[in-house]
Amino acid sequence: HNIATMTSTNNPNTTTTTATAPTIPEALQHLTPLTKNELLLLSTYDRIKQYEKISAKLKATEAKRRLEEADERYRAKVRERERLENGDDDDVEEGTKNELMVEDSATQRRQQYDDNSSDEDNSEDEAVKHQRRQKQQQRQLEITQLREEIEAKSQQEAERDAARQREEEMRRELLGPEETTKKKKKKRPREEVAGGDVTVESEQLKNDVTNNNDFIQEQNDDQDDEDSSFMPLSSSSQQPSSSSIIISGPSLKKKRLINDDNTQPSGSLIANISGGATPIHDFSSKLKMSKTSLDGTVLFPTSIQEKTWRPPSNPANFMDGCLELDLPDFDPNNLQQPNNNNNSSNNTLAIKFHAPQESARFSINIATPHHNGYDSILFHFNPRQFQRGGQLVINNKKESMWGNDLSVPLSTLPLVFGKTACTLIVQINDEGFDVFVEGVHCARLEHRMDLPKLRGPLCLQFPASDDYGNPEDWEVYRVWWGYKDSMTAGKDLSGVAGVNIYSSVHPKKLFVSGLPKIHSDPEMDLRRAELERAFRKYGGPNGAVLVSVQKDSTFAFVEVASEQQADLALVEMAGRYRVNKARRTKHEALMEERAAKEAAEKGGVKESVDWD
Repeated sequence: HNIATMTSTNNPNTTTTTATAPTIPEALQHLTPLTKNELLLLSTYDRIKQYEKISAKLKATEAKRRLEEADERYRAKVRERERLENGDDDDVEEGTKNELMVEDSATQRRQQYDDNSSDEDNSEDEAVKHQRRQKQQQRQLEITQLREEIEAKSQQEAERDAARQREEEMRRELLGPEETTKKKKKKRPREEVAGGDVTVESEQLKNDVTNNNDFIQEQNDDQDDEDSSFMPLSSSSQQPSSSSIIISGPSLKKKRLINDDNTQPSGSLIANISGGATPIHDFSSKLKMSKTSLDGTVLFPTSIQEKTWRPPSNPANFMDGCLELDLPDFDPNNLQQPNNNNNSSNNTLAIKFHAPQESARFSINIATPHHNGYDSILFHFNPRQFQRGGQLVINNKKESMWGNDLSVPLSTLPLVFGKTACTLIVQINDEGFDVFVEGVHCARLEHRMDLPKLRGPLCLQFPASDDYGNPEDWEVYRVWWGYKDSMTAGKDLSGVAGVNIYSSVHPKKLFVSGLPKIHSDPEMDLRRAELERAFRKYGGPNGAVLVSVQKDSTFAFVEVASEQQADLALVEMAGRYRVNKARRTKHEALMEERAAKEAAEKGGVKESVDWD
């Protein structure tokens, strides 16, 4: 594509280049001035967007034209079908004329379109024109065939209707008028309701009902051990006349419900079911987390007036309207000790909540008292319903920087969104934070930060929004904090997400955060080029560094030549960027172990491998 316009001056050896300056996004103003290659990339991207818009308009015009032609053909078929159904000669002639007029107008419109196309494209050869005429002839043949098929179907339907009428007439002649009348009366007997009694004027129906009641009475006599109730159709106590009969209907039996211990339950079945159900605002009795439990306390609600908590609909930030609670008596040195004396430590948090079906996300945070406005968080629990098919994100935060998150698909967990009430349990042990949803062990976040050394409280927060101001939507019924025995004791944890995860730092990979948020591919290319220029001197003799940038993010990853270069970059680039060592994922650790094993077998030593 032509991006610059070249204009010649009087001197033939001298040319003047006039380049249209591309529009630089506001998020990239801090990178100006841009290089020529970067300006060229932006200009090319703008021109491609213009061509895409033109192409979309042309496609829409062509689709509209085809839709109009299809609509005209459909209307012609409908008129032809109506003409055949009416069968009037005048209507036939008029419908045929209208149809021919519509077809002529459609043909003229197509010919006009073809003429315009031929005028615009003078280079079209005779072979293409011949092919177009063949297509027109083929369309006419298809229209003729459709007409013939419609006529044939109409004739077949008319023949079927005539055959049905003949069969009905023959049946009536064979049965005769008396049999036909008897059959109608037998199908729908006339009932006269008078004084609450049902009177039937057919003796045959009386006999059938009597026989039926006798059979039912015999069945009732065989089952004397069961309760039976007699329910007549009429509620009147008047005696029927000699020429009428009361239809009482069959006897209804209600079986007795016998418990496992051969005792009869008290009350009805519905009362028993509703009486044993757990209210949505309370924990299950199996958890033993009531207000009167000896091993813990209910932190919310604290009074009868407080029923539930919901975050505000339009919070200014995540602290605006949030719910904060203290988790007292936490001692990291006595996490596994039973709660039988004053030196025991609370280790279990339980939350009863409801997340609506349309909710996008909600979260909780557990931090130390010195969290500095929740810049440092020990444990972050965040289900996200509409992110990558639904993800449960568990993470930590240190000095305003999020760690390497642990993501678990919501499809593998019990239902969280749209359920009437759900129970979340977070248990703190020596290994980390174990997460249970409806009793299912979902994940574990191993300790990434130091716990408080002395006995004291922890801080529990229910944020009002995420870091970008998007409000959270859920409802908290009850919060309990106390001591419980380990729920993972003696269980196989090999399939639990986050167990024995590799959380060591990467020796050469740097995590650059606090960058402006980017939204498009050109912005990603510019950020990649910016970081490559900034960290080039840490890429060894060739200055080669690997930069990973994601769309809609405020961070990036940079891998330098060696661990020494990474430590040097942390010191020298601290004034320009917010840089930290990146965490090594389990995949990277396994790849390094495999590479080291292969190198040992070959007699060499391999330090590390490239990361994805």
